[in-house]
Amino acid sequence: MGSSPDVLIIGGGIIGCAIGYELAKAGARVTIVERGQLASGASWASAGLISPPKRTPLGDAHARLEARSFNRYPTLLAELWEATGDDVEHNPAGRLSVALTAEEEADLRALIPWQRDLGFTVEWLTGDEARRLVPALSPAIRGGAWCAAASGVRAERLTHALARAAGLRGATIREETPVTGFLTVAGRVGGAQTAEGPLHAGETVIATGAWTAALGALLDLPLPTRPVRGQMLALAGVDPPLAHAVAGAGGFLIPRADGTVIAAATVEEAGFDTRVTPGGLGWLSTLVGTLAPVYAGARVVETWAGLRPATADDRPLMGRAPGHDGLWVAAGHMRDGVLWAPVTGELLAASILNGVPDPVLAPYDPARFARQGAAANA
Repeated sequence: MGSSPDVLIIGGGIIGCAIGYELAKAGARVTIVERGQLASGASWASAGLISPPKRTPLGDAHARLEARSFNRYPTLLAELWEATGDDVEHNPAGRLSVALTAEEEADLRALIPWQRDLGFTVEWLTGDEARRLVPALSPAIRGGAWCAAASGVRAERLTHALARAAGLRGATIREETPVTGFLTVAGRVGGAQTAEGPLHAGETVIATGAWTAALGALLDLPLPTRPVRGQMLALAGVDPPLAHAVAGAGGFLIPRADGTVIAAATVEEAGFDTRVTPGGLGWLSTLVGTLAPVYAGARVVETWAGLRPATADDRPLMGRAPGHDGLWVAAGHMRDGVLWAPVTGELLAASILNGVPDPVLAPYDPARFARQGAAANA
């Protein structure tokens, strides 16, 4: 299959392609293999939101990495445009997070100073101010937190742009190339066995989203990712048009460049089932009616579902694989793969090139699940 790359990346989604781009930019010889087509999994289905962090039990250090990734986007998008000229449909529409109850209002108001401390400009709008900004909003909206810097992209287009930019720097992209095993010598991984034959590499990265557990199983390596289904729909003919993304009632309304509005997304434990269901569409219809009842009669022009990669503790897997020199993992970003792609690309590329994981990756160490298993069996 040709000369051996420095790094083999298994997975042609946004995470794998972001890592590939950063490695190729640094001068590494990179090959990305994808079992199907680039961006055919979660990256194809994604709503593409790039939003400021929210406070979660994962802590402030996690949020600071999200902020770092958010702040990388303007430069990254400029680099990709200069290199490829590809239109990723970046939409700097801003985001309004709305409150329907007094409790939600209190939570959003409390979040604003925390987000400001992270460097984001966020302001509270009253219900009337929110409706002047987004005229379609329900009269039941009490107010909302407005961040003009939030934006969105077409995730599948961004993934292709990352891959193309990597290719222009010498990376090789192999689609329709499923991995069937790993090449190992004395506990070190030196590439992968593919349907087209062996592919040797100095370092290997698993970036296969919800399918990461299955790749780990080939090495008896616990990488417990699981799929979480998200169903979405697109509305056409909305009036008044939606100019800004809206978050609330457990979902989002997102404007697209073609004038459609995306309603996203269910959160379902449904295995690898990507079917759109009546229950899912019903939930999305309720979401639309709750946030923007004037859109209730809009025409549904598309429905789809994707599989987000989740982990048991809600933290991504990022770092060196335990017990297998030469193997790295980057997966499990759940619904934030687009937001996390830039910083994941930077951190994994730098770690691989330096031969040691960046210290900030410690909370995401894939070895944590192996340690938990060993403790349970002790």
